[in-house]
Amino acid sequence: MYDLSRRSLLRAGTAALVAGIAPFGIARAADDWQAEWARTIAAAKKEGAVVVCASSNRSRRDFIIKEWQKAYPEIELSYQVVGGTSFVPATVTERSAGKYLWDVFHNGPPSGLSAIHAGLLDPLIPEFILPEVKDPAVWGGWDKAFYDPEHQYMLGLFSDITAPYYNARKLKPEIAQKLGLKVLLEPEMKGKIYWFDPRVQGPGAPYLALFDHLLGKENLRKILTEQDVVFVANDNEVAAAVVRGRGVIGIANRPGEAFQEYKAAGLDLDIRPFGNGPDAGYRGTGGGTVAVFNKRPHPNAARLFVNWIATRAMGEGLSKAQDLNSARNDVPSLDPRFAAIPGATYLDAQREEYDVLVRQWQQELKTIRPQ
Repeated sequence: MYDLSRRSLLRAGTAALVAGIAPFGIARAADDWQAEWARTIAAAKKEGAVVVCASSNRSRRDFIIKEWQKAYPEIELSYQVVGGTSFVPATVTERSAGKYLWDVFHNGPPSGLSAIHAGLLDPLIPEFILPEVKDPAVWGGWDKAFYDPEHQYMLGLFSDITAPYYNARKLKPEIAQKLGLKVLLEPEMKGKIYWFDPRVQGPGAPYLALFDHLLGKENLRKILTEQDVVFVANDNEVAAAVVRGRGVIGIANRPGEAFQEYKAAGLDLDIRPFGNGPDAGYRGTGGGTVAVFNKRPHPNAARLFVNWIATRAMGEGLSKAQDLNSARNDVPSLDPRFAAIPGATYLDAQREEYDVLVRQWQQELKTIRPQ
């Protein structure tokens, strides 16, 4: 991937000559980043390891581990799945005992925001070396790309529209299109809605902000208290309920990995999202931000990792591996059903202002839906 960068620099140098401008500054810049990159790789190999805390997406994990082993076999990747609200308090406790165990954060925005508030992360932009990574235009600008209020700690690697989905054999598409998310309030949907438990941090929680925004607080409260919504522990349980007919509507990650086993078994499914417009879904990063811990034990390996995972080549590979659209604007969208509509304004439900709203609803849920 780096030969491409050299050719780009050569083209830039040629253009400068045509314009009568000496390209020495361009050549010097190329030498500078390439030398720094080489030093970082060498130092990372001496460190010999990088420790990453990550979300539970299996396809993402498998792809990252495989590609890292091919790219840097000398550096051990400890890719540890963590989740829930206990990780940050546990890390604070570790550090109070003098244990600094983590290098890279690769998880969802809610945990990342908690880590920022706990003072666990360093700014990320100074870690970028590769020109294709440190260019804000590739990401649509840092304000859009970063999920923290300061726009410097937590970069979203993916940008996807997540909406509830339904079994089109149980709910007529014309009704779903006519009513949209208001169908959640229909008497016929009582007991037929399966929701990745929004009371915990995970893909079900941002829907609290989305439904509050689109349907209003009272309607959301009716859904939670009157529609006999079934809370389940993971995407697979939501998918199984919808496929087998116990549920009609699934509120979870968008239909993808959780349905692969059914498709592989030859089942004829007709599972559809409610749409990809602002009236149906929220824009998020699929549990895929990247950040660096402060006082990290392997600083050079961490720097190598965050540059590597943010490249175009990894963006394309990860996008295909887990069927999520990359946040890089030079990586084509995989599925237009889950791509943002140009010019549309979406609820960014995983950003801090909405994370606060989600946590308020989670507090209320302890009272209205304790079990």
